[in-house]
Amino acid sequence: MKKSLIYLFVLLCLGNKAQQTIMFTQYTFNKAGMNPAASGTDITKEIYYCVGLNRQWVGIDNSPNQSFLNVSYTIRPPRSYKRWQNVGVYFDNDNSGLIGSQGIYANYTIHYLIRKKLIASFGVFAGVRRYSRSTAGFDINDPAVAKTKTSLFLYPDIIPGVRLTDKKYFVGLSVRQISIYKLQDFKGRKIGSPSKLKPSVYMEYGRLMTLNDNLLMMPSLALNTPILGLPLIDLNVMFYYANRVGLGAGIRNTSFLSGIFQIRFLENMTAGLAYSYPINAARYAAQNSFEIMIGVVPMGMDAKLTGRHSIAKCPVLSY
Repeated sequence: MKKSLIYLFVLLCLGNKAQQTIMFTQYTFNKAGMNPAASGTDITKEIYYCVGLNRQWVGIDNSPNQSFLNVSYTIRPPRSYKRWQNVGVYFDNDNSGLIGSQGIYANYTIHYLIRKKLIASFGVFAGVRRYSRSTAGFDINDPAVAKTKTSLFLYPDIIPGVRLTDKKYFVGLSVRQISIYKLQDFKGRKIGSPSKLKPSVYMEYGRLMTLNDNLLMMPSLALNTPILGLPLIDLNVMFYYANRVGLGAGIRNTSFLSGIFQIRFLENMTAGLAYSYPINAARYAAQNSFEIMIGVVPMGMDAKLTGRHSIAKCPVLSY
C-alpha cells in the first residue's frame, strides 16, 4: 500500500513531464526507430534489423514498458552509388499506465551522396496506431466511462524525418503526431474528452572520435519535445573497443542515470543492455529499469580500425 501511494505521488508530480512518444536509452542503436531517415544509411548493409524492449520502474503495477521490431531492406543501384533507397516495416508497443498504444508502419527512405562520405537522407513512416485504455479501476456504470471507447484505430499516422550522416558524425530531425493529434477517430468515437496528442519533435546529434588504434568515443544528444512543452533530453557517451565491445553512460533530464553495455557476438550482430536508476522521487517506489536490444552492428562498432585486436574487415564501400 505504501509503495502504491508513493507511486501515485510520483505520477502526480511528474505528470507535466510525461512522455507522449517512445524514447529509448540506446537511441543510437535503434536509430531507424527514432528517425525513419536513418534507415539504410549504410549501403553495405543490405538487410537491417533490430528488436528491443524497455521496462521502467520494475515491480510497480502498470509501470511503463515499450518494445519494438524493425526490419528493412536496402535497394542498391547496379552501378552508381550516388543514390539508393531503403524500404521496410516497423512495429512498436507502448504501455504507460492506463493508456497503451501499438503502431505498425511501412517505411521508405532515399539517400543521396552529396559529397564524399556525406549522405543526405529523407524518410517517412506511414501506418496505423491503436490506442487503448485500461478497464481496471473504472466504474462501467458511470455515464462518462460508458461514452468512452476502450480502444481506437487511428490513421494515417505519418512520421517524416531528415538526416545528415558522415563517417564521423550524424544529425537528424523527425516529427511525430502531426496527422493524429487527438484520441478520436473519423466516426467521432473517442477516448477521454478526447485527449489531445501534442506534435513532438525528435532531434539527434552524435560525433565519433578516435582515441587510439582500437578505441573510439561517441558522445551524443537526443531531444524529444512536444510543441510548447517540456523536453526529454538524453545525453550519452559511448566507448567502443576494437569493434567488439561498447561501454557507456547516459542521463535523461533529472529522471535517470544509465549504464550501457554492448557486445558483438556474431560477425554482424550486437546485443545491448542498459540499466537505469531513477534520480528523482521514483527511486523511493522502484529503483530498477532496464532495456535490451539485439540487431545489426550499430555505428561505432563497425569502424575501420588498424589496431592488432580489431576485427579484420575486407575493403568495402561504406559511408
